[in-house]
Amino acid sequence: MTDDSERPLALDAYESLADGYAEHAPAKPFNADLERPATRSVLPDLDGLDVFDAGCGPGITTEHLVREGANVVAADVSPTMLGHARERVGAGAEFLRLDLGSPLPFTDDAFDLVHASLCFDYVADWDALFAEVARVLRPGGRVVCSMHHPFAEATRLEPENYFETQTFSEEWSGFGDPVDVPFYYRSLGGRIGPMLAAGFRLDELVEARPTERFREKDPEAYERVSREPTFLVVRGVLAG
Repeated sequence: MTDDSERPLALDAYESLADGYAEHAPAKPFNADLERPATRSVLPDLDGLDVFDAGCGPGITTEHLVREGANVVAADVSPTMLGHARERVGAGAEFLRLDLGSPLPFTDDAFDLVHASLCFDYVADWDALFAEVARVLRPGGRVVCSMHHPFAEATRLEPENYFETQTFSEEWSGFGDPVDVPFYYRSLGGRIGPMLAAGFRLDELVEARPTERFREKDPEAYERVSREPTFLVVRGVLAG
């Protein structure tokens, strides 16, 4: 899975970020007061659901899913992130190390919900990814995923071809020492099309807006992100 010739795109970056991310992401406004509230606003009633928490990071949402009564399998490609998740959640969830760019090690119809917070942007082939997500979901199951907003990325990165999926890298300095984080830029159609092609119906689309707590923590950034898009959250329902 982690052979250098097929090494996951952001593995090294997230290994470097993991400790700082685990420390700061629970309260950092872009996470706690922008992305997570938007993503959780479209989650269904979780009690009794079988949930795959893809790209679980340090387990912040894993803990929420468990607390709300879900039966959770959580996974991440970064072993250090998984270590933090296990410390946070303990025996409340099952944890696996896996690469979302590879076939998922689950049987068909294994889950009611796939949750993915800001992790699909590191996967190259979304047609294969959503085909796998559809395979492991039961009929009528849901996928809830947050991602970078394509308008924000196109404006900031100025790709030569808006429609072409391509790799970029940006320096993150909000979790400790600066780290270059590579990711895949893709258009709006490049994000929604693979989900529809895999048999999902687009059920919800939310452009994340900052909370009042964000304003209290960082008034200057609040003024910017309250006017400009940052994250996009989509919920798809699998045809039953």
